[in-house]
Amino acid sequence: MSQLQVAIRVVEIIIITLVVLLLGDYLGYKVGRRRLAAAVGTIALVTIVVFAIYAAVVLA
Repeated sequence: MSQLQVAIRVVEIIIITLVVLLLGDYLGYKVGRRRLAAAVGTIALVTIVVFAIYAAVVLA
């Protein structure tokens, strides 16, 4: 059963990667690559800060 779960996980990762690539290509065309990169960077930074605050609260 463990090998089946690993295979399912690999297929999920591949499909998610393809969807993200297609979405990024479409949004890069519609919005512009610089604006898309800035938005993704901002979201990543905010996510990291929120996670750091959450981790500090949970570990305290």
